[in-house]
Amino acid sequence: MKHSRNGFWGFFLLLGIVTLYTGCSKKSTEQRTAGERKTPVTLTAVYAIGNQLTADLMHERVENYMKLNPHVTIVEKLSNEGSYLDAIRTLDAVGELPDLIEMRDTPLFVRAGKLGELPSDIVDVFENTVSFNGKVYTAPIDESYPNGIIYSKKIFNQLGINPSDIKTYNDFLGVCEKIKAAGIAPIVVGGADIWHIGFWWGYFWQREVAVKDPDWIAHRYEDKVHFTDPEIKAAMTGLNELFQKGYIEAGWASTGEGQCPSILISGQAAMYFIGPFAFQQIVEADPAFEFGFFAIPDNNGKINVTGGPIPAGWAISSEAQKDPAKAEEIYNFIRYFFSKDVYTAYLAKANALSSLKEKYTYPASEQFQEVMHIAATANDKQLMWNQKTGVNELPPNFRNFCYKLVSEWFLNVSTIDAGLQTMDQEWKNATKDFNPVTNPQ
Repeated sequence: MKHSRNGFWGFFLLLGIVTLYTGCSKKSTEQRTAGERKTPVTLTAVYAIGNQLTADLMHERVENYMKLNPHVTIVEKLSNEGSYLDAIRTLDAVGELPDLIEMRDTPLFVRAGKLGELPSDIVDVFENTVSFNGKVYTAPIDESYPNGIIYSKKIFNQLGINPSDIKTYNDFLGVCEKIKAAGIAPIVVGGADIWHIGFWWGYFWQREVAVKDPDWIAHRYEDKVHFTDPEIKAAMTGLNELFQKGYIEAGWASTGEGQCPSILISGQAAMYFIGPFAFQQIVEADPAFEFGFFAIPDNNGKINVTGGPIPAGWAISSEAQKDPAKAEEIYNFIRYFFSKDVYTAYLAKANALSSLKEKYTYPASEQFQEVMHIAATANDKQLMWNQKTGVNELPPNFRNFCYKLVSEWFLNVSTIDAGLQTMDQEWKNATKDFNPVTNPQ
């Protein structure tokens, strides 16, 4: 995939420079001499491919690492069916858990003893890492970013809509109504990818639940709160109303996340709720398409967004760590990934927030400048409900269960009240053998 920057990049966002290699005892990729003979090493690797852009960026780095290190062969295990967690679990079940893993569900695999602790010279370069019993298992690829609305400037201008006039959530609904009245779908949703529902779930969950009680999940383990409580119903009612009022593009249930940019660009929909990683997808599809970005306020005009250090990132399997040759190459790949030129290009193309202590200089678009502003000035910033760890970690697979259930509400297959009762019942089933509050693991 070619990555065009025409008309996209604004000024350079100065974030400083980081040096990864100082103090390292092991030889880095750049330090190896051309005449040094290396024993051939074969690794397996896996990364998420639900987002085509970041998948392409990961593949590009794997390919380039092999070019720089001809003795290394990295076999990519693509996660092309079902959820990413299910894909990795399937590989593990058949004894093929990859050596190098872009790990998302870190606590689950740490408890199972599947991951190896990262060395301190790698861990120490990051601003924030998430530890488990004092050990760090992932090198965070980036910081969690604010999700928000990508909007078509053409449609907004034609309808006389100014994003700066959206001061409350009711204002946002008014904009949706105006767009709908013009015969355009207000919002595109990639419902065919179940995880995509999580962006909208996250907005309402944070607004109605997490802002008031950041430890709601822990309190659910203690049976102090329930999914049938008023704040959960308020969140789910708000989510459901977007679909029931006709504000979502009609083909959402069969639309994949990768199709959303083209639907926005074509003018079939005016808005797209997503993270900044989608910016480059839009630019590559149509460099001339003009779009902006804003955060949706709550009912009181406050901005609540996702953000903070996450436990996800590059990880080494515990089995691979037992092999010194494999471990050396995996650690060197991670160092390579976060080296100046390589990581700078990743941040710029992925529109990602750096996870390192000392920051790189990289180009920032007008839209990403707004993301940075939102991240710095938001009234509340928390991880999404499925990203939290410790006593607030969700039971395995519970997230996907909920997303599938709410999709049935959108299609009028079931009701909110019945669905919330089902969530409570599923919670009981899911926590019979998993409760980090009463039984830390």
